Amino acid sequence: KIESQRKKAQVLKERGNSFYVRHQFRQAIEWYTKALDANPVAYDVWTNRASTYAALRMWEEGLADAREAVRINPNWVKGHWRAGVCLVNMNQHKEAKEAFECGLRMSPHSEQIKQELRAVEEHLKTLPTSAEEAKRQGNAHFKEGNFEKAIKLYKESISLLLQDSSKEEQSMRAALLINTAECYRQVGEYEQVVETCDRAIGTGILADNRNLKVKAHLRRGLALEKLERFNKAREDFRVALELEPTNHIASTGLIRCAKANRLVGGSQ
Repeated sequence: KIESQRKKAQVLKERGNSFYVRHQFRQAIEWYTKALDANPVAYDVWTNRASTYAALRMWEEGLADAREAVRINPNWVKGHWRAGVCLVNMNQHKEAKEAFECGLRMSPHSEQIKQELRAVEEHLKTLPTSAEEAKRQGNAHFKEGNFEKAIKLYKESISLLLQDSSKEEQSMRAALLINTAECYRQVGEYEQVVETCDRAIGTGILADNRNLKVKAHLRRGLALEKLERFNKAREDFRVALELEPTNHIASTGLIRCAKANRLVGGSQ
């Protein structure tokens, strides 16, 4: 039975490969998933699907698959390499360095992994060493309109803050998340705005900081409005207005959402 499952998975994997080489990545994922259903320990299929997710810039999904591959087979070089590539694109360079180092231990002569590792090490040398410095650099890029660079630096600043940090650092983390959300809003990544504001509001620290709380609800409200989720946007604008009754952005946002809701029949 096990041999039969392996053969079935191999056939399904090859079907996935045929879609992958034609850059039909969604279809490739479907077939790789079927192959994994047939044989969940096929670590090579996990990395094939990870590669396909990476082609779609779905880095978190790709990383999860790569990690599953090396969980099944810790000596699978391609799994460590693929995890490293995903981590680089997720701006997690320290973790990427560890993944490439693992791969290089398995395959000391791999020029590809050596090259990736050198690039990560060079990048790490350029990174700020403190959360404050990363935030300062992020703010400078924000003012210049370099929002993608600002996002990376704000994320780096967050990663440099300790998890069990002081109230001051928790407040800084919330502010960094709200700044990141504004960067995403500026480049039209509205789902990311919502997700990032959710994280900021979820920290609980905003209860003691009215200014940050207003900003979080305003930015999430504006993003939800763009996503045509008008009822939820109105809720955020209402919260912002309760906290700051003279806030023009919140009051005009409420009016726009009310009008939009009437146009769509109040279903949003």
